[in-house]
Parts: sequence; structure tokens; C-alpha cells
Amino acid sequence: MTASITLRDYLRRRAAWVWNEQGHAFKRGLALQEETLTEMLLLRMARDQAKHGLTVTMFNKTEEGINGADWEWIVRTPWCDLGLRVQAKRLYHSSKGSDYGGLDPASGQSGKLIANARTCIPLYVFFNHDHGSNSKLLHGGGEYPFRGRSYWGCSVACAKKVEAEKSNVLSKLKKHMKPWHRLVTSSGKCAAKSALGIDLGEAERSMPQDRRDVFERIRERDFMSLYIIERDLAGVAILDFSDFRGDRCSALI
Repeated sequence: MTASITLRDYLRRRAAWVWNEQGHAFKRGLALQEETLTEMLLLRMARDQAKHGLTVTMFNKTEEGINGADWEWIVRTPWCDLGLRVQAKRLYHSSKGSDYGGLDPASGQSGKLIANARTCIPLYVFFNHDHGSNSKLLHGGGEYPFRGRSYWGCSVACAKKVEAEKSNVLSKLKKHMKPWHRLVTSSGKCAAKSALGIDLGEAERSMPQDRRDVFERIRERDFMSLYIIERDLAGVAILDFSDFRGDRCSALI
């Protein structure tokens, strides 16, 4: 007998998908880049939307030739709206001898992410797998009934805390990281405050009127082109879980 899944279950399963896809790629001599993983994840979620009652809408730089590195994710649940300025980083393969080699503490990129976030919450999304030098550190944080370490496939961390570490080493960053399903409670309520260590005011300020306008206007090319140019973005994604109904476990494999 199958049971309806929760939003937390759904996010946990998408994290496992990212974890496993990277493993499949490594076994075939490939290393999926951050941009590819981000777009694959959003596309997979968009494919799920009809059967799960979620809505994923995107507008990205491939349509307009924009060169920004960060995405803006606008997340809506029945309990809160969040504006996130997202930069993705992948865990390198063990052969590289580095953990998050694309996160260079000397480059100032964390500081730039924070500065460019404006009212958004600056966020790192880490794409993890079981083939890194220190992947064994990715354990704990799953909570019952989540078993297996693949829930670390997508983890999140407040960029301000990453910036303070001045490091790209997993052993130093993990204390700030949470599996991304921890952004919501087991009942589906918003848990960004505890997951990211932010205050309620920061969450509320992340959704000013111009960002709320995107919900209604993301399909307007002229509006969105100007929006991503002004904010130096790679793209914008609306992740609307306000009507999430879960469907059945078997549909998520």
C-alpha cells in the first residue's frame, strides 16, 4: 500500500535524484557542472508539477544571452514566500583532491553573492554525491524516516555563514549546511529561519513588491529580460508549492 507524500518527502527524493545522477555521470567519465545540475533539477521538478500540484516556472539566460552566475528562486508555500539569491556549488570528485573547488575563498565571490542579493536571502546550494574525498562526512540530518545519505544530494547554507568561514573545505562548511528538505517542517510549514539561521524579518524582507510581481509576469519577456539584466542573474525560477498535494510515493521514483 502506498501513501501520499509530504513536501519534505518530495524535496528529499529530489535530493536523492541529484546525488544519484552525479554518481551515474562519474561512472561514465563525466562531471556535471553546476549550471547543468541546476537546470536538470528545475526541469525535473517542472516535469513533476502536473501530478503533484506544484508549479515551476522559469526564465533563464539562454533565451537572452545574459551572463549572470546566480539564480533567483522565488519559493511559495501555504505559509510563507521566500526570495532567494542562489549560487550552486558541486562537490568535486575525489580525483580532484578538493572539496568545493569552484568556491574560491580568495575570489570574493561569497561577498559578491551577498552584496548582489539586495533584499533576497543569499544562499548556497551544494550538489553532493558519494564520490568526493570527504563524502563520508555527509551523514546525520536526515531524521526518521529518511535513511541513506542521499538526502545530502541538495544541501543549503546561508551565504553569510559560508563567507565567514573563508574556506571551501567540507569539514568546515558542513556545520552550516542542512539537507534542503529541512527548509520545511514535517507538516510542510516554512522552516527557513531555523535551517538557514536567519531572522523572521529577513524572510519577510525577501519578498518586496517587485519580486511579487514576478509571480504574475514571469511569462512577459520584456519585463523578465529587464529584470534579470538589472539583477545580473542567470535566470529566475518560481517554485510554487502552495497547492502541493503529493500524489503517491511510487510516482516519485
